[in-house]
Amino acid sequence: MIDIDIDELQVWVRECGDIALRLFNRVKAQRKADNSPVTEADVTIERVLVERLTQRYPDHGIIGEEQTKIDITKEYVWALDPIDGTASFVAGLPVWGISIGLLHRGVPCAGLFYMPLTDDCYWAFGDRAFLGRQPISVVVAADNEWNSEDWLAIPSDAHRRLDIDFIGKTRSLGSAAAAICYVARGSALGAVLTYATIWDLAGGIAILKAAGGVGVTLSGVPLDNAALLEGRVIREPLLFGAPGTVEALRCRIRARR
Repeated sequence: MIDIDIDELQVWVRECGDIALRLFNRVKAQRKADNSPVTEADVTIERVLVERLTQRYPDHGIIGEEQTKIDITKEYVWALDPIDGTASFVAGLPVWGISIGLLHRGVPCAGLFYMPLTDDCYWAFGDRAFLGRQPISVVVAADNEWNSEDWLAIPSDAHRRLDIDFIGKTRSLGSAAAAICYVARGSALGAVLTYATIWDLAGGIAILKAAGGVGVTLSGVPLDNAALLEGRVIREPLLFGAPGTVEALRCRIRARR
């Protein structure tokens, strides 16, 4: 396994968190070509992270939401989402953060997600996942053990795209990485995402895997890592949770036609 300085990465994301907090509730979003929002915070933070990573890991590639694409055919590639949850950030909502993932030959192997407003830092490198210094793990429960207080993180367009038969609650958080991390820490039973990209997923999936969880497509087909590295959007809904949970959810969630 490559030597990555997780402590240094945490210093960087906290510095970037300070940038975001200075701009929180003080910026207006512009629209990119795909109609998604972008702010000064997104652009500034991605630039800072690209500069740091290029200097520290010159042999690695980088792909970022704000159009960074450097040597993505390298063995190791960083995937950056400078503000995961930009719409929430612009709206003054609290669930957003800075996501960094490292992929080895297209597979997430390390991740970090920092939420400045709550000062929560999720991270994983190797086979253990943490919230700060506290180890975390997914909830393992058979579907006949689920109850009305269990909750599922869902996308904001779930009411238009999905039919969900779930005994518990559903919550739309506004951040893909946050949804996955809440599953990894054992708070959410599972998560559903739609229209996901590599920068949405890389950091969170590395953390989830280290916490004992998995991510699958609704149809059960494995994620297409090559497509993700090219920056393409995964349009099929994705499910995240403990292995048994995602299989049970696949029987309870249907994509609308």
